[in-house]
Amino acid sequence: MNITPELREYAEAPDRYAYIGAGSSVSRFDDGRICIVQGSTWAGVSAPNVADDEVGALLAATRELIPADKATTWWIGPSAQPVHIVERLQELGLRPPHDRITHLVSLVLTDPPAPIPDGIEVRRIETYDDFADAREVQWDAFDVPEDRRAKQRPYVRTDFDDSVRFGTPAGFIASLDGRPAASALSLPSDRGVFLIAGAVAEWARGRGLYRALVRARWDDAVKRGTPALVTQANPETSYPILRSLGFEEVCQIRRLEDAR
Repeated sequence: MNITPELREYAEAPDRYAYIGAGSSVSRFDDGRICIVQGSTWAGVSAPNVADDEVGALLAATRELIPADKATTWWIGPSAQPVHIVERLQELGLRPPHDRITHLVSLVLTDPPAPIPDGIEVRRIETYDDFADAREVQWDAFDVPEDRRAKQRPYVRTDFDDSVRFGTPAGFIASLDGRPAASALSLPSDRGVFLIAGAVAEWARGRGLYRALVRARWDDAVKRGTPALVTQANPETSYPILRSLGFEEVCQIRRLEDAR
């Protein structure tokens, strides 16, 4: 597998390269010191690059740009500066994320994965009903608490309208026996496609649905002319599956939450 320097950069800081449509409900701020992508109820902070004595000021700057009521997660890769920024941010009050996932592994795939198994139907999400079904599958699979679901529900229609208008994120839903069983999203860029939110309903696990959604997003990346997939995997869940599909490890990512 040929993992270029550009793909390695993309795998470590995908938010920096994702396509974001002008006028969308998602925005990006990137001044070279920090990259902030935020939506209606959430924000992601990545690619910090400052001197050791500037970490406090950088954190203060992000808090000026991100409303306090948004769920804010920092994603810190090996290129982050200063080297001990994780420890510095913890000293300043950041803590492990509420989902307890403190480490992820960035992975890259540049060869076709296994085909979609027989009996599984995967389609690109183009209707609001499919979008709403996929969101419920995702919430259930990730055991999202009811208070967070209630906070996100008023924005589901806006999220769908944005996805239709701008073509990102691209959503996919997989059905088993005619029943919505799994869902996933992908974020396109000029360097490839970033895979996020792969979720399989508990009753349908072990049937090849996760693999089917990877293949569907690979096919979409090929159609876009960017045949490469990147993702950041939980070592305890999706990582073994992705490695079995041919993904190669690029780097480790640390996660912290800024709960104000």
